[in-house]
Amino acid sequence: MSNEGLVKVHVSLPNHWMIGGESMWAEPLGNNIFRLENVPFFAYSLNFKDEVQAFKDDNGILEIENVITRSGNRTLRIIFDKSIDRDKQDFYIEKIRNLDCSLERWDETYLTVNVRKSACYLSVIEQFDIWDAEDIFAYETCDEHIPGSFDAEPDEDA
Repeated sequence: MSNEGLVKVHVSLPNHWMIGGESMWAEPLGNNIFRLENVPFFAYSLNFKDEVQAFKDDNGILEIENVITRSGNRTLRIIFDKSIDRDKQDFYIEKIRNLDCSLERWDETYLTVNVRKSACYLSVIEQFDIWDAEDIFAYETCDEHIPGSFDAEPDEDA
């Protein structure tokens, strides 16, 4: 993916277990509307190609305020079991691609999955449930956790 013509948009995630915010590449569409051009790794209720509204904060950072148009894509995240080596991961990644999904890697075990609008989401979830039960990887769906927010739910134990 070329980043030419794209800008970074940001979402604050103060409750997230790993990171306080996330930036994503987006295509400016005008009138403070931007189309997300990568799959979020940490934010909830945001998906590849969603159109979002963002405004510059006091520091000039484009902060996502809301989703204007849903793309129909869905986001899942997987964490491979540490016992699964890179060759075996590649085997499962290819199987995931065959389910009409694309992936982006964060690190050695953590990946985000774009379930394309054209894919059968239920079939993907059913297959992921099988692999989860086989301890290949754990996964999470990335639907909204807090109404009106892209953040995780607060940790009650913190």
